[in-house]
Amino acid sequence: MTQLVLVSDIHGNAPALKAVVEREGLDAEYVVLGDLHGLLAYPAEVMDLLNEMETRVLLAGNHDKAMFHHNEGHVNSDELSAFELNHTKSKLTLAQQGWLSNLPFMEVWKDGGSRICATHAMPWPEKASGYEAGNAGVPKGNVPHFASVVADDYDYVFHGHTHEQYDLDCFQFGHNVVFVNPGSLGWDNTYSVVDTDSGDVEHKSVEADHDSLKEHVQSVLPDSAPHTRKWF
Repeated sequence: MTQLVLVSDIHGNAPALKAVVEREGLDAEYVVLGDLHGLLAYPAEVMDLLNEMETRVLLAGNHDKAMFHHNEGHVNSDELSAFELNHTKSKLTLAQQGWLSNLPFMEVWKDGGSRICATHAMPWPEKASGYEAGNAGVPKGNVPHFASVVADDYDYVFHGHTHEQYDLDCFQFGHNVVFVNPGSLGWDNTYSVVDTDSGDVEHKSVEADHDSLKEHVQSVLPDSAPHTRKWF
């Protein structure tokens, strides 16, 4: 039996990632689908956990690309973008930043008889990161269209970016491919477990102390940035 633990859109929320690891174990086979860092302000702790975890796949996402490729934040607020960038980089070593800049945005492999594509946003390389303007990834309502393009290549597509937890077997639409999005661990505390042998998909969530998380973010947020009560 091959079980994969899918985690995406952590956005710097180390307490939520720690809760998943405590439940599933360090030696579970993790597929991490990008946006490791962001506004939730625990960059060093996220890196420590990722270094301990048994990751089958580890991808970057649009926020990671913005910070480690383009030296910018990726938020619809100049002040919060500056905070995301400056706080994250201040807590990471240059070696860690270089490592993050070399992570892929998409990976394809075969697991037993299953052909799997893992991507942050879309299941083709030029739109995998989600960084491009207007790149909304794969919303659940548009899955049949994406399935029609990739069904001959993959049995599973694992993706994040939209923060929408779901799985959809596209056989009913005439395409033998399953799309799975574990949602956003960082913002919604969700993740998923997929058994590629049986086809079972289990959507899960962890308990999170949002008040403590908000207090932490506010404690490191500069005075010039909007208060957490306005955006968290």
